[in-house]
Amino acid sequence: IYRIEKDTTIRALNQPAPNVVILLMESWSADLIESLGGEPGITPEFRKLEKEGLLFDKVLSSGSRSEQGMASVFSGFPAHPITSITVQPDKHLHLPSLVHRLKDLDYHTSFYFGGQLIYGNIKSFIYYHGFDRIVEGKDFDGENIVRGKLGVHDEYTMDRVFRDLSMEKQPFFSVLFTLSSHSPYDQPMEDVFDWGANENGYINSAYYADKCLGEFIAKCKKTDWYQHTLFIIVADHSHNSYRNWDYPTVEYHSVPMLWIGGALETEFRGKRWNKPASQTDIPATLLAQLNQPQGEFHWSKNVFNPFAPDFRYFGFDNGLIWLEPDGGFSFDADLNKYYMAYPDSIPTPEIEQRGKSFLQVLYQEYLDY
Repeated sequence: IYRIEKDTTIRALNQPAPNVVILLMESWSADLIESLGGEPGITPEFRKLEKEGLLFDKVLSSGSRSEQGMASVFSGFPAHPITSITVQPDKHLHLPSLVHRLKDLDYHTSFYFGGQLIYGNIKSFIYYHGFDRIVEGKDFDGENIVRGKLGVHDEYTMDRVFRDLSMEKQPFFSVLFTLSSHSPYDQPMEDVFDWGANENGYINSAYYADKCLGEFIAKCKKTDWYQHTLFIIVADHSHNSYRNWDYPTVEYHSVPMLWIGGALETEFRGKRWNKPASQTDIPATLLAQLNQPQGEFHWSKNVFNPFAPDFRYFGFDNGLIWLEPDGGFSFDADLNKYYMAYPDSIPTPEIEQRGKSFLQVLYQEYLDY
């Protein structure tokens, strides 16, 4: 399934060791993005940034929970049914680490979150990866900020990230995990939208997070280090949207990813990249741009390799979505049936076999750790 004819890559960056900032957007679904089929106006700042960045328009979330998103982004390890590898330190310590690899390249590393990292065992997982600086909600005590029920709102967390990175030694690798687009959606601004029915709070919180994102990037552009930085804006997972897609569908779990910054080659700015991708592909793709080997991230694909396979995978509670250019399926093991087929027919035996094989090998690796 992962075999490639040629180990090569298209160069998307204009420098060999740029700063890298990952903005991990809580619960952002593709339905929030107009260019990905969403309603206009929900994320206007993201739409402006698209004109300067490279939009990946076929990204399927690996899983449905934040801790699964962390394993995907930092270890290239896909989500799997029933549980998450991050909740078991005896297992996740066997995973490869993008952070460790970048530290070996003399990157200075940091991780920011406005809330508490205890849920999903994220804190253990983050500490294992050895970030030089980890900042969470309690570390904002004494600052003149506004907190919600879950913690520090995005605008204040982003201000802290900006201040710290402006004093950081380069090259640096920093991750900001946002918070405000998670329920209970108590962001510190008046609602903008009066539609969306059951997801009205969600789309208003996304508007706020998007506003904070635009302000953050605008400030970064005024610095000397912006020209040496790649920003990767990507969701940790998707969320039910105002369109109320059925849960085991591709539409429900599609998410945005945008690469932007001075380190992005000019020819890619304002363009779209339609190679199928996942958060799990970030380690291999980024390391290839840094001229580094990617072999230890064997579940991760370099999506700038024209020969990379075009499948997409999503793992839910007891099933999977499997997509290939010629078809795919969503299978629910609890019901022992295909929930949905793509296109609207039962997939070929070969496609079915590849999807089941992928999940079987993935889950066996998890059990063996």
